[in-house]
Amino acid sequence: MGVLREELRRNLLNAGAVLVGYASLRGDEKLPYPALTQAVSYAVRLEPADGSVWSYARAYFEAEGKMALLAEHAKACLRRYGFAGEVMPKAYMDGETPVTEFPDQTAAIVAGLAERNAGGLMTAPKFGVNVRFGTVFTDATWKKNEEA
Repeated sequence: MGVLREELRRNLLNAGAVLVGYASLRGDEKLPYPALTQAVSYAVRLEPADGSVWSYARAYFEAEGKMALLAEHAKACLRRYGFAGEVMPKAYMDGETPVTEFPDQTAAIVAGLAERNAGGLMTAPKFGVNVRFGTVFTDATWKKNEEA
């Protein structure tokens, strides 16, 4: 399994990820795919043009294309090794609040890529709050909290 992890890590970093980690989510009741209890967690760096909320929001949404590409890279790699790979369905808005069955931040925390700061924001040690996380759920297995 070390070869798969290394290939996933290399592919995702080459495609624009800045962090890659692996997590076991077994036992989490909110998994969107109950048979896929493992996760590949990854992050892209957000680069807002300035410190305004609007620049940050624009950078966040511009990262969407990178996140989709990274998910496709991860799924293709997993399938080459005979494993399933699925992403979370898109979040929807409930008024001003985004709603999703399973937040990508949960997998990032379990994978050891980030934590919540005192203000409740996700913080990655090397990048602060300027990252966006993605998750691919899989049936591949690895040790809990194994970071690439």
